[in-house]
Amino acid sequence: MLIHGWLDHRGSFDALGPLLPGRSVAYDQRGHGDSSWAGAGAFYHFVDYVADLDGLIGALQISGPVRLVGHSMGGAVALFYAAVRPERVAHVTLLDGAPLAIHAREVPDRFTGWLDDLGMDRRRRTVASAEEARSRLLRNNPGLSPGALAVLADPIGPDMEQGFALAWKWDPLLRARSPLPVTEDVTQELLGRVRAPVLLLRARNGILPDERALRDRFARVAKLDIETIEDAGHHLHLDRPDAVAARIREGWGGLQ
Repeated sequence: MLIHGWLDHRGSFDALGPLLPGRSVAYDQRGHGDSSWAGAGAFYHFVDYVADLDGLIGALQISGPVRLVGHSMGGAVALFYAAVRPERVAHVTLLDGAPLAIHAREVPDRFTGWLDDLGMDRRRRTVASAEEARSRLLRNNPGLSPGALAVLADPIGPDMEQGFALAWKWDPLLRARSPLPVTEDVTQELLGRVRAPVLLLRARNGILPDERALRDRFARVAKLDIETIEDAGHHLHLDRPDAVAARIREGWGGLQ
């Protein structure tokens, strides 16, 4: 199961998926890509993504445990799913991803921010062209490779409500602050329940701290391997799909 990151889409695995053995399933998480948006009055709570993964695995009627590969936010989804459904997970790969380290003292301000954000404009954010979309992505992440830019600028399409303008497909409500985040103490309890082996692939130019800090935070994971992928940014599976796939295959122990 290939689980994309925040504001990305399933196409971000087009380069990596074919390099992995067996059957790979990539999907658009709710509010992203071609998936439906949350209805009026609803919200994107992180636990909903975990529930969606559980429902999808059930709908696919997969007979045995699955291998999860999650990028960024998708890595946190995979990790928490492995904690609450340990019997259904054979292996977890985190691609420059880890749960947010949120402490209880941050929750009151997030609660206030959530109330403010609920009134945000949910009209699609338009762009004049795919080139403008790439330029906007580069402003926020100047380290994106040309290949990554081409893929990540893809989730735009004609917006019928705004005169056929090009617009991002993701729901603007995804940017709202959560009033009920998974705090660090809860994260640590969940990490202690992960039974599957965990491979954390850290991008040299990504967003994660160094390996020592990661090992300290993931100390409760029983089977953990961490490796840094050189010459790669946060979207390491787009920058270096061959190297990432080789390391995943090694982690899977040659499974076909």
